[in-house]
Amino acid sequence: MPRFRTRLVHRRWLAPGILELRLARPEDVAFIPGQFLRFVMDGYERDYTMVSAPDAATIDFCIAVVDGGRFSSDIQKAGADASFQLTGPHGHFVFQGPANPAVFVATGTGVAPFVAFCRSGVDNGLLLHGVGTADRLIYRDILQSSLGDYVPCISRIPEKMDRPANAFRGRVTHYLERQLKPGTYDFYLCGRGAMIRDVTALIDQQFGDSRLFIETYD
Repeated sequence: MPRFRTRLVHRRWLAPGILELRLARPEDVAFIPGQFLRFVMDGYERDYTMVSAPDAATIDFCIAVVDGGRFSSDIQKAGADASFQLTGPHGHFVFQGPANPAVFVATGTGVAPFVAFCRSGVDNGLLLHGVGTADRLIYRDILQSSLGDYVPCISRIPEKMDRPANAFRGRVTHYLERQLKPGTYDFYLCGRGAMIRDVTALIDQQFGDSRLFIETYD
């Protein structure tokens, strides 16, 4: 697998505990939206899906910062123009075309491939973004303006608190179980393994003729 080096261009906080990392894009690096690159660090490796379009000037990632995590610590300490070695692209979690209505299901930073889809021209489908609190709805403006239907699924909204416009109170599984009409869909799931397992079981029960594409973030 080809290796290449690139440098840090910009770093910013998207939400509490979530960083956006921008790296310069070498001209010979090509990828399909939904694929990931592997950071080859000193003694360990980490995989992250790009949120940028393939023709963008930078390669962008959203990264959940883990307390005590090696990569989290290294990336926060990295100075201006820090150099990184990467391999890739890797992965096959890419948009398969409009064979059936698309339902994109993400939790947390698992929304990354869907941001890349939208930035590359995908403009039709239902996106469910599951988060604990509304301040973690990263890339909301991009997703809401690009897709036909965008529903934040927020699991921790106090009953007496107004929820954001268009938001659903509950988990993505609750929305699929209670709100999605019967039919045949192309489901794209990206997030924690527990969500993937729960949604896959629900799809088998209620939407058995649908296609299913999975990317697990654990």
